[in-house]
Amino acid sequence: MPNIDPKKQQPQNEVERVWQSLEEYLTVTRYAVRDPQSGEPLEKNYIDMLTARIIPKLMAKQTPMSDSPMLEELCKALLNRHLIPASPLLMSFGNPYTRRPGYFSCYPLGWVGDSLADIEQTRQKMRYIYMAGGGAGIDISKLRPKGSPVDSGQGMASGPVGFLPDFDAVTGTTNQGGRRRGALLVQMDWDHPDIADFVRAKNFNAKLNSFIQTLPPEERPEQSAHLSNMNISVNAFGNFWDDTTLIKLIAENMWSTGDPGLLFVDNMLRYSPLKSEDEPRFSNPCGEYLASAGTACNLVTVNAAILARLSMDQLYLEGLSPDSSEWTDKFCGYFWSHMAKTAGLACLLGNIILEFDEGYPLPDIMTKTQALKPVGVGMSGFHTALILAHFGRTVYGDAQAVDFAKKTQASLTLGTLTLSAELAKRTDHVYENASFWSTHLDELADTLYDSSINSYARSTITQLKDFISEKGGFYNCLTTSQAPTGSVSIFLRNMDTGIEPFFSLTMNRRILDANDGWITKTLQPAELWEIFKRYPELKERVEAQTTLNLTPFQQINMLAAFQFHNHTGVSKTVNVPQDTTPDQIEKLIHLSRDQRLKGFTIYRDGSLQGIISVTQPKGKKYTDDDSGVANERESRTYTARSHNLKAHITLSNDDEKNIREVFVTAGEVGADINALFAAFGMILSTSLKCEPDLFTPLVNTLCKVRMGERIYLEMANGEKIVGNSLPHVIGLTLLKRKATLEKDKNPIGLERNMSSFDLCPDCHSLSLKRDGSCRKCLNCGFTTC
Repeated sequence: MPNIDPKKQQPQNEVERVWQSLEEYLTVTRYAVRDPQSGEPLEKNYIDMLTARIIPKLMAKQTPMSDSPMLEELCKALLNRHLIPASPLLMSFGNPYTRRPGYFSCYPLGWVGDSLADIEQTRQKMRYIYMAGGGAGIDISKLRPKGSPVDSGQGMASGPVGFLPDFDAVTGTTNQGGRRRGALLVQMDWDHPDIADFVRAKNFNAKLNSFIQTLPPEERPEQSAHLSNMNISVNAFGNFWDDTTLIKLIAENMWSTGDPGLLFVDNMLRYSPLKSEDEPRFSNPCGEYLASAGTACNLVTVNAAILARLSMDQLYLEGLSPDSSEWTDKFCGYFWSHMAKTAGLACLLGNIILEFDEGYPLPDIMTKTQALKPVGVGMSGFHTALILAHFGRTVYGDAQAVDFAKKTQASLTLGTLTLSAELAKRTDHVYENASFWSTHLDELADTLYDSSINSYARSTITQLKDFISEKGGFYNCLTTSQAPTGSVSIFLRNMDTGIEPFFSLTMNRRILDANDGWITKTLQPAELWEIFKRYPELKERVEAQTTLNLTPFQQINMLAAFQFHNHTGVSKTVNVPQDTTPDQIEKLIHLSRDQRLKGFTIYRDGSLQGIISVTQPKGKKYTDDDSGVANERESRTYTARSHNLKAHITLSNDDEKNIREVFVTAGEVGADINALFAAFGMILSTSLKCEPDLFTPLVNTLCKVRMGERIYLEMANGEKIVGNSLPHVIGLTLLKRKATLEKDKNPIGLERNMSSFDLCPDCHSLSLKRDGSCRKCLNCGFTTC
């Protein structure tokens, strides 16, 4: 194992120290091996995990590459955070105490057989997968429709949708070693007779679960609402696009719940390295692994952000500045070369992991995976690379950014195929699919021959073409897959996870300190913060292209750029503003059809939000000559109810969209209590009139008031929202009204993504956002996963 320089591993500044503290917290709470007697963590950070158990176990394995210097390079790349394996492997690889090691992220199980025995067998496989730290994907298209005869005509089938609660319950109750919840994707063919029920399956249940999430943790049911542990997707193929009624229904349910997604089966089959008989049409929960049933999703991530910083440092050594006309071209030459080389090392890591028999939850999965040898190399920190390549002058999603993304993916793919060819030469194992690989290499050539790594690409692709002509394929059936990269991004020091753009240039995370309780850590981009200090104008350019400033079209363009040279899929949810309509979502569905995508998921900000919706304006105007604000103000009134109370909350705002007055009245509770409510509102109003900046501390204080009284608000659509006290409800109402007013200050349509978020049940801020199959708080780190 390479020697480690202790000085290089020590944080050198405050930004690095914050990242290090978050890494240590994540390690001891989720990843570290624990003493079986005391339960104390035996590792304190990522480097501890690598040096104590992961690298020694990798080095000890005899593989076809054991005599290659690449093994030493791989260890250095791991220690330098240039690449990283997925969470399940970090948690259990080399752990001498665990009885259920799992090294892989997800497992598409394929079709569920049409019998109770087959259904139970699938449920059992799901349990083993969840216990090993993975997620599952199943296809229920072969289950007979609702009302079909069963038991020799003595009964009628409940239909595939009727079994969704069973699959959901397995996912929600099977514990992944106490470290994370299970994840499930259920897919169904568009032409199944029960498809309409399937499309609508999560609508009511998702709203119910959103309501449950508003309860305090101690008062939530032990098992959450049905179908909250799964995503659903419709298999679109053949004449799907002729069924306009179904497409409209799908768009409407995407609008209301974020489900279902779409899987474009024709593209999955046409653009996969897997042969048709191996049926590459089954998905894992996040949609990045589209492959044969019964194989393991073997993911490794390359850190594009740190490779970009290395490229920039090389340019500085040559005396170039970002203002130089040569900057972008030379940067890309260095960066894409680093990307190809590191992707080859990542592919080597994935292939070594494949050979460890104990890492599979079931023997049949081990047999098929080791035969096909799928490896899914992807990247994280891409937006940082784009920023440094063009120094912020190219916006995420614009034409130059799309070109940079496509070439970056092509460089990564080329690096993995180079390693796969080397393994095939050393073993004579080949997955033959010459027709696909020949076309694929031609497309890589088209993309890279006009790039700044033209000479490397020409030489490498020519050699690979000769190899395909002789052998007919590569060692691996596939080598690339773009995962969402969740927790492992902390170890990579990435705020721009996966291929996503930055949401913000600062991010708060809460961690539990033994002495101080919950403390907040503010993160900044690890590879950019020093550069921002040197070039303030760069920071301004980047802030203008964060997530909320991007259109859905820019997001789809980037998704398509990465998908073009990717062997499986790309995990990316297209986020749209809250006021996006179902018709607009339907247009985006049709747009995605023409982009060679293999899947499409969308999330409208504010869907299922567990926060109060405003009522219709009352039109009442208040005057107060001593208020310090305009005499004529807009207002909204809300009604709260409990078993003992009916209260009216009226909020008014000035022309600058600041909430300045709060009026609270209650009925049938007596004059004294009503007077207290009125005084409470007057105190809030006085505070907000004198100092609008008090809004946030006042709301945070109100949301902490818990008195045991259940206060409900009923919306016009029948939804009920619950609070723990009247002050708590007032705080939530103020939050929602403020978010609405801020949105009104910047009118939006489909052209700008400036919409609101859901309410975090932990920190009470409007910062809970859909992230793939999870909902994550961008303020405190709360997650539903």
